[in-house]
Amino acid sequence: MISALRFVLTIGPRIDRVRSLVVVAVAILEQATGIGLALLLGLFSEVASRHSTSGVVTLALCVAIFVMLTQGTFIAGFFTRLRLQEEIQNEVERQFIDVVGTTPTLEIHERSSRSDKAAVVRGARGDIGAAFDRLLWLAGAALALIASAVLMALVVPVLAVLPLFAVPAVLATQAADSKRGQAVQRATPRTRLAGHLFTLATTAAPGRETRLFGLASELRRRHREEWDSGGKDIARTDRRARVPVALAWLFFVLAYATAIVLMVRAGLAGDASLGLIVAAVAVTSQITGQVQSLLTLTFWTLESLRAARAFLDVVEDGAVERAAVRPATPVTVPARLDGSIKVEGLSFQYWNRDQPSLNDIDLELPAGAVVALVGENGAGKSTFVKMLSGLYRPSAGRILVDGTDLARFAPEDWRARITAAFQDPVHIEMSLKDTIGLGWLEHRDDPERILEALRTAGGDKLLASLPEGLQTRLGRKSWDGKGLSGGQWQTVANARAAMRQAPLLRILDEPSASLDALAEEWLFQQYANLSRTDGGVTVLVTHRFTTARAADLIVVLDGGRVVEVGTHDTLSQADGLYAELFRLQARYFVSSDAPDL
Repeated sequence: MISALRFVLTIGPRIDRVRSLVVVAVAILEQATGIGLALLLGLFSEVASRHSTSGVVTLALCVAIFVMLTQGTFIAGFFTRLRLQEEIQNEVERQFIDVVGTTPTLEIHERSSRSDKAAVVRGARGDIGAAFDRLLWLAGAALALIASAVLMALVVPVLAVLPLFAVPAVLATQAADSKRGQAVQRATPRTRLAGHLFTLATTAAPGRETRLFGLASELRRRHREEWDSGGKDIARTDRRARVPVALAWLFFVLAYATAIVLMVRAGLAGDASLGLIVAAVAVTSQITGQVQSLLTLTFWTLESLRAARAFLDVVEDGAVERAAVRPATPVTVPARLDGSIKVEGLSFQYWNRDQPSLNDIDLELPAGAVVALVGENGAGKSTFVKMLSGLYRPSAGRILVDGTDLARFAPEDWRARITAAFQDPVHIEMSLKDTIGLGWLEHRDDPERILEALRTAGGDKLLASLPEGLQTRLGRKSWDGKGLSGGQWQTVANARAAMRQAPLLRILDEPSASLDALAEEWLFQQYANLSRTDGGVTVLVTHRFTTARAADLIVVLDGGRVVEVGTHDTLSQADGLYAELFRLQARYFVSSDAPDL
């Protein structure tokens, strides 16, 4: 927690020094208001006992001015506090985007030990934004409690130790919060699943199936089941933590009652002036509220520190990954592929699986070739193309690009020379121009290049259907833009992938899954021509054998292994898995009396 505390204390001044100073002042003044009024009340009583009219009037004015200043400062500082919290949260979000969006691999999204931390940060960004403010208010509450103890000690010296009786309550609260945090962390997988079920039941994309299949009640039941299952451990932990907190609170109440008795005795014995007694009694009446405030602020501050700790863990894990993946002296990525991309003994096993998804793959992808990856679901096709992209680190083996190990390239340099389109494209809600231009940031403002990419993806009809052309806003989630069909979103994603010219590697992972047969054939021919002209490798993942048969090289995966490699003709004659799958699919497209392969 020390590093989290240091981070919280420094982030405010680092972002906005002036606002941070205002927040410090407000946190101290607001907490000191009660003590200041108690002192003025004591002086007021002392002056009144002397029947000094002028003194009473003067003190009354002082009280009014004091209240105006303190409350005015609080009201004026309230919006400053909110603005600083927003700035801190915005800075944390920017850093979080930098880390999560730039880690070389997908581990932060797919490895539970890291994705759980990222989920905590996403859900607790507001707690981190408020951390600086909460910590200062906690410090102000502690100072107010100490000042109250000093004032009471002027009446009865032994009362200086009264705040110490609040320490067990603070420690018990801290221990309870720590145990609760552990319970929340244990419950994260279930609460995350509950969140997913909630999204399924309440958002637009799954809306058709939830209605057609009447899933609302089932999703609600499962949501409640997962939430209750995750919440039981949290509730059980809370119940156990209440006992020591209640005992610590009872201990403080007894000490507080004793302090009242001692001050009354001191007043009756004449050991202190009337004004001091009144001030001390007034402060004593605030002790309970001060301790409650201290406990509440302690709880919320610990929540913020825990969120900050998770954020720092995400940052640290990202730095460790970058240091492990990025070579100390990166090799320059070739401008053009002259030989091939060669895979030697490549294996990969996911972190939560017992068996490898790819196992001892040896394969050569010649420059300028269109390579089709085929196989049944779960064969390892998508995993393989992610390995080629550098999104996963091999468990064994290596990938060579013109003889150079892919691990010797800086990840960002390699990715700048490849492009990809996937079957589940991201619906980026911007203008059509910006959505496509993101595929090559250096040319995102070049309308001619964007139009060329759109034509390559067969998007002429899409462009003609949009009222404002390239400036048309897309999507309806983040703004009132133009809604697109699944096939149209796929076309936009394919155009984005076509932005980069002459990539060394072009990955098309089911890019025509949402397209009709004519659009698929057009798309394949466009990419095939580009690959053969530019000299890069095009890897096409497909279940459509009518498309795969036109590839220069067909790679058949089964159970994470390469079982066949060749052209359509050679593989058909080999009568292996490819021929079997092709016949099964062709059965639906040819007449019963058509000749066999």
